[in-house]
Amino acid sequence: MKKDISIIISCFNHSKYLNECLYSIFNNKINEKFYDVIFIDDASTDNSLEIAEKFKKNKNFFILKNKKNIGLVKSCNKAIKFSNSKFIIRIDSDDYVSKNFIKRFHDEIKRNKYDFIYCDRIEFFVRTKKRIKVIINHFDLFKMISCGVALRGKIIRNIGYYKNLKWEEYDLYIRYFKKTKKIKRIKNILYYYRKHSSNMTKKNEWKKQAWSQLIKKHGKEIIKKYEDSCNWR
Repeated sequence: MKKDISIIISCFNHSKYLNECLYSIFNNKINEKFYDVIFIDDASTDNSLEIAEKFKKNKNFFILKNKKNIGLVKSCNKAIKFSNSKFIIRIDSDDYVSKNFIKRFHDEIKRNKYDFIYCDRIEFFVRTKKRIKVIINHFDLFKMISCGVALRGKIIRNIGYYKNLKWEEYDLYIRYFKKTKKIKRIKNILYYYRKHSSNMTKKNEWKKQAWSQLIKKHGKEIIKKYEDSCNWR
């Protein structure tokens, strides 16, 4: 039977956090008939796969194994192609979610009014207890992350999946909004985003290259359209 939601998790060497991630998902208060979880191991060299296999008792859990490391973008696309659900939600393998995460998204999906649904989140660094609430009162594409966002699988396939850019999610979102602008914010903190001191998006040179890629592909006017104060200059 076609599910309403496919949760996609691409993992490479995140065994340290993976159990917490998967437990938080399967601890959600919603019947498994409404969603499935597609876990794709990108040829991890730690025991990530071993941890994932402990959750195989859940009948809505599917494991895909890459024979070699193919990267995040190709792994996510592979999982999306495997999915047959109405909506796709990505969760990073080092993050975790609220016990109401899936239900709140499912409540909005059932209404069938929106094509892009996102929630508020907490961001926290690995080595500190400080947690920052990220509440987006008005839609700002460049304050989105790749995870904690529900997208229609049909539209993702129609626009050609993720492309191999540094900010693959922003590129996808820009192309996605050429098809629809039916956006819904869930006004609850449901996603917990773990930040690392080595996060690529913290590096100025990486950011510069990422903005350059987006501008080259979509043009400055399109970028400005989505964020008045974006710091790509």
